[in-house]
Amino acid sequence: MLSLYTRSMIRWVLLTIFTSGAVALALSQSNDLPEGKGKEVLERMCINCHGLEQVTAQRYSKKYWGSVVDDMVSRGAEGSEDDVNLAIAYLARNFGKPVNINSATAKDIETDLSFTAAEAQSVVQYRTDKGAIKSFEELAKVPGLRAEVLAEQKKNIVY
Repeated sequence: MLSLYTRSMIRWVLLTIFTSGAVALALSQSNDLPEGKGKEVLERMCINCHGLEQVTAQRYSKKYWGSVVDDMVSRGAEGSEDDVNLAIAYLARNFGKPVNINSATAKDIETDLSFTAAEAQSVVQYRTDKGAIKSFEELAKVPGLRAEVLAEQKKNIVY
């Protein structure tokens, strides 16, 4: 039979090993995230409750990411309103739902890429008049599109 001291030491060693492993896992997961504005905020807000693989495996529209982050805040994730907005923008930019700009409906473009209804209609009209959009540079020439939204959604647009 092990003495009380020996059992306490074994528990302490196991706790230290477990804690070190959890910290190492969290740090390695954060290195898997793409660099960019909002990465640190996302790590700080999310890593205390769940692994980042739950985030990186998903592809959602900005609107849906907003509801996910709001739900996490209601469950205890901490951050200012600016932090929440940075996290949502980071998620939408890096883990957004891919949209084929040449086959998506105006409603899909609006919903999935956070375009206004007028912007989405401009894209549809442009491709109707001029044919398939072949590149981001060509998409940027569509009249009325906001540069900041295009830049944010660049990774989520397929041609």
